[in-house]
Amino acid sequence: MRNAIAWAAALLGLLVACSGASPAPKGWQPIPGASAAWSSGSGRSAQEYSYAKRKFGGALQDLASQVTIDALMRHQGAKYGGSVPFAPCPGAAGVATFQLRDRTTLQEGFAVEDGYSIRTTYVRPAGTPIDPNVTQAMQNLLCSV
Repeated sequence: MRNAIAWAAALLGLLVACSGASPAPKGWQPIPGASAAWSSGSGRSAQEYSYAKRKFGGALQDLASQVTIDALMRHQGAKYGGSVPFAPCPGAAGVATFQLRDRTTLQEGFAVEDGYSIRTTYVRPAGTPIDPNVTQAMQNLLCSV
């Protein structure tokens, strides 16, 4: 009986580990020394993606305001391009876009789940199309709420 319980627990752990979608964009490389951050390309074509999950006591609208304030405070001279629902899960998540002074585009994805904020950050050269692997990674994190 004890062996059956141990085997069932091991199988359940394996299923849980294998069922979760990766938070990283497919094909991107981890950024050395950073947790939950990845990069693609190099030089002028470099792109970065990261996410964070933290305790949060507000609603999605509160988080949208906080994302905007944080980005504008962190990136002096940034221009706010707007905030829209995240298309794969409208009503559950949003994306705010900013143009930074170094000619890059910053997109902050955000959602609220069970008292936590989930935020993704995607920086790419201005004019570069959104990497579909980033959209999928964002969807894996933001639409699970």
